[in-house]
Amino acid sequence: MKLSKTGWNNVIIFSVMAMILLINQMNKGLFDSGEETGAEDVFLIDRHSAILTLEVNQQLVIERIGRTWRATPAKITGQALEQMMLAWQDNSGTVVEEPSGLEQISAVVVTLHLAGQQQAQVFSLYPVNEQLLLYHHGRNSWLSLPLPIYRQLLPPSLLQ
Repeated sequence: MKLSKTGWNNVIIFSVMAMILLINQMNKGLFDSGEETGAEDVFLIDRHSAILTLEVNQQLVIERIGRTWRATPAKITGQALEQMMLAWQDNSGTVVEEPSGLEQISAVVVTLHLAGQQQAQVFSLYPVNEQLLLYHHGRNSWLSLPLPIYRQLLPPSLLQ
């Protein structure tokens, strides 16, 4: 098969385009399967929101000081505090139906004040049966997260 330089360029261009389309279709097939189950992942807070303060059971207050965080009382500091606040920003859960039989008294109540929002975001956290159930009061919705995330959101040292 004898082609000119321009002909070979066209063959290469069309081959690359075909490969891109093939890879794109394969990715759609892989990622669409999770959406068919009806499970919807929702971030705890808006991805672009900045947390100003976080209160745990109205006993512990964590506030932003410039680019760092300060806890009052100082039960958590440094890298552990940074990771905890990053966990609130980056985690998402699966929307679930309202569970039955939860006792309100067992909840840990977390209040987040976000930059640019008048209303605080209030969450009730229930660690039960190998999962964390989280009720978002503002959205009136329940989220399910893996139980290890509970230790990221609220390290054990905070609840002592």
